[in-house]
Amino acid sequence: MKKCSFLLLLLLPLMVSGQVITYDTIRVSPNDERNIYRHQQPQGSTGEPVSITPRRRSITDERPAIFDKSKLRFGADLGLSLSRNYTRLGIGPQVGYQFNSYFMAGAGIKYYYTKAELPTHIIRNNLLGANIFGYFYPARFITVFAQPELNYIRSVLTDKAKDNDELSRGMVPSLVVGAGLRLGRSHITLNYDLVQHDNSPHPDGFYLGISAFF
Repeated sequence: MKKCSFLLLLLLPLMVSGQVITYDTIRVSPNDERNIYRHQQPQGSTGEPVSITPRRRSITDERPAIFDKSKLRFGADLGLSLSRNYTRLGIGPQVGYQFNSYFMAGAGIKYYYTKAELPTHIIRNNLLGANIFGYFYPARFITVFAQPELNYIRSVLTDKAKDNDELSRGMVPSLVVGAGLRLGRSHITLNYDLVQHDNSPHPDGFYLGISAFF
């Protein structure tokens, strides 16, 4: 009995030491592959996993605005010519867009009234037209110009001797091209109407054109 008690006392420390479990720990960063918590999903207040959806970049974050109001250009085509036998009054607002330093394009409308008194006849014209235009700048002070347009003309021809009126009306196309100087946002060009319609509102042959945009 004494031997058994003595043997039990010898084995007791070994049995107790065998039940002790120790852990060796090392510090690792949150993104380290040895971190066992790195792939765990975050949990909400109820203990359920919370999914995290990455934020998508919107189209407006990646692409600049297509239309820039600061590039709008406003101008006017003004016509005034007075003499003893000829009167011409006209106005034509124009709106352009400066796409870059080499090109500007836009559109406009216009109205002209013309009266010409000839020895035997008096001609009165009312013109309403629309156009598109483009200015190309190959160099800083140089411009090349093109303007297709379509005009509606109502013309009254009065015979002085018979004192009767002859009415005519219709559509008159024009294609004006030109080249010249660019001075800031103004242009001085030598123009020519390629169509050369009989009722064209533009002069025959070459003529000087001036335009300004703000």
